[in-house]
Amino acid sequence: MNTHTKMKIRHTLKALLLASVMAGSGTVLADTDKVEAHAQAKHMKPMQTMGRMLLSKRAIKHLALTESQQAELKSIFDAQKEQVKSLRGDRDKGEHHTAFKALIEAEQFDKAQAQVLLEQFQPQKRDMMLIRLETQHKVYHILTEEQRDKLKELRHKRMGKKHHQHQSS
Repeated sequence: MNTHTKMKIRHTLKALLLASVMAGSGTVLADTDKVEAHAQAKHMKPMQTMGRMLLSKRAIKHLALTESQQAELKSIFDAQKEQVKSLRGDRDKGEHHTAFKALIEAEQFDKAQAQVLLEQFQPQKRDMMLIRLETQHKVYHILTEEQRDKLKELRHKRMGKKHHQHQSS
């Protein structure tokens, strides 16, 4: 199989995977996709990133989070971590990677097999998204209106800086 064909197969598989993820997703906070992309770039889980960001010294200071709010947020993120851990269960983390890799490296692309694989992993992705949305809802309602506005402002500043950095590159 030539390099061009392999690249076409990879692009098709990526598009299928992206489409399946997007079909099962939605966001509560405007920034969620950017947080997830940042988390993937840093090899962190998106939900951990949100927790680390909100419980960082800088965020605590800027948002003026009370001790009670910090404790509630920590409790929410700890519970979320446990939910995700139980959802993943004993399943081999590399199981889907191996299956997708085999599909990519096959002599002929099997679209039906790709769809089966994507459908197989869709329920878990949907459940993860549900956990994430529920956590975001809880966090949103712990913060005061003023804190929500400050958080939104901080995110816009951060995204503006990142956007500027990408244009400069």
